Amino acid sequence: MSKKSSRRSRKGSTKATAKKKQNRTIFWIAIGAGVLLILALGIIGYISSQKNKAPANAVTAIDERVGQPVDRTTIGDPNAPVLVETYEDFLCPHCADFTFELGPVLLDLVKAGTVRWEYKYRVIGGSDSLTANMAAECAADQGKFWEYHEEIFRQYTDNGKVAIFPSNLKKMAADMGLDTKQFNQCLDSKQHLKEIQKIDQEAAARGVNGTPTIFINGQRYEGSRTPEAFKAAIEAAAQ
Repeated sequence: MSKKSSRRSRKGSTKATAKKKQNRTIFWIAIGAGVLLILALGIIGYISSQKNKAPANAVTAIDERVGQPVDRTTIGDPNAPVLVETYEDFLCPHCADFTFELGPVLLDLVKAGTVRWEYKYRVIGGSDSLTANMAAECAADQGKFWEYHEEIFRQYTDNGKVAIFPSNLKKMAADMGLDTKQFNQCLDSKQHLKEIQKIDQEAAARGVNGTPTIFINGQRYEGSRTPEAFKAAIEAAAQ
């Protein structure tokens, strides 16, 4: 082989090697760019999902749900044509049923301006009931009675009596975003005990011996507790 041919061969081999290196470089750059793109899309998707996902313990404020004034354990237009009073106990499974089956009926009528709803305590379950009632009043101090009362019944339905142990009542308050220092001090000091005992005594004098007991414009409701019948009775009282 001539020197000239040898030089051409070496030159061609060098070019081929350089071409291969260039192709490998381009390949790995493309792979890297693809990985970075996938990571970027994943991060963007995660951030977007977190923005759109409500916290698990998020609770819609009751006044936002009904658009009516809230005064501790009373909700609704003060001039509503119908006053509904419900005597309940947090250790009463029928009261939990009432809250989730007929409570929405009442809240719809509160929203419509037809009903003013007063929740009242009747202590059936002894000291444990008193503790749960005091916790609900402590939540009322922070404008969250209605949300907290629903949560107590929800937890009681799922977990039984353990739900109203003081530690769990405090955890509910914390999970709902209440001021835990204020709430815990209120509960530990039994700040609302005398108020609850007074309401309970008034209930007994009124002949309330079981829960839930319902009054519609001062008359004890003894009718069917289906949503349809209950709503019809309230609408009739509004006439």
